[in-house]
Amino acid sequence: MFLNSLFFIRKHPFLFLFTSLVITFFTRNNFKSVDQISPAVLGQSIQNKIENASLIKFEKNGYAYVLTPLYDYEINALIVSKLNYRLFSIEKFDRVLSSDLCLIWGGNVGSGLYKDKSLKFSQDCRWCFARWYGDVKMNWEEFSNNHLLINDSVVESKVRSLVVGDQVKIKGQLVNIKANLIGKADSFDASEYTWNSGVGKTGLGAGACKVIYVEKIEILKKANVVSYFLFHLSLYGLLILIIWKLLCFFGILRSQS
Repeated sequence: MFLNSLFFIRKHPFLFLFTSLVITFFTRNNFKSVDQISPAVLGQSIQNKIENASLIKFEKNGYAYVLTPLYDYEINALIVSKLNYRLFSIEKFDRVLSSDLCLIWGGNVGSGLYKDKSLKFSQDCRWCFARWYGDVKMNWEEFSNNHLLINDSVVESKVRSLVVGDQVKIKGQLVNIKANLIGKADSFDASEYTWNSGVGKTGLGAGACKVIYVEKIEILKKANVVSYFLFHLSLYGLLILIIWKLLCFFGILRSQS
């Protein structure tokens, strides 16, 4: 059986890599496959009001940012959806406030609710949506959509590596944002942005999303490690195979001319 598999891979490498890529594209982002839960994720978020906070100021991607810190914030949670707006946005503002994480924690994780087959999460237009059918008792005080504001290359790299199913610890501050354009405006760049963080317990409804100025992020448990590895192996293997085939093809053309 093993020898037959090796023969198939050698005979049909493109088909093998493409099939592996498609399968792992879906399995690498699957929070329902998570079985080992970090005890920290079963606790509650920590939110302490900041008195007489100093403004945080920095310039990045053509905007001058002024942040008003509201609360020191720490959360340990399971990622059930992630969307990087930088991948398709044409606004400079989204290059700093690039990633949104939809998170659940506490009883929503400890009860195994997240494994319900009907429960699905999705994101669009800075919203996170939860859908299900049947008797799913979601605790909206243990759910949040989080806009991550980042001004640190190490933190930014760590956030890019996150996948759905990862369990994370995020430390930072809940902030209100005011951003003024200082660089050259493109067609869709506004001259000014204001964005206020939600500070209530519930993650439900407009204005409830947390705006977190991220100071530190830690992966408590990495999810779907094998699928994540095989996805990238298949992707790069497929690209190398295509390039190799193209080089061979053009080499034959030159040899015939």
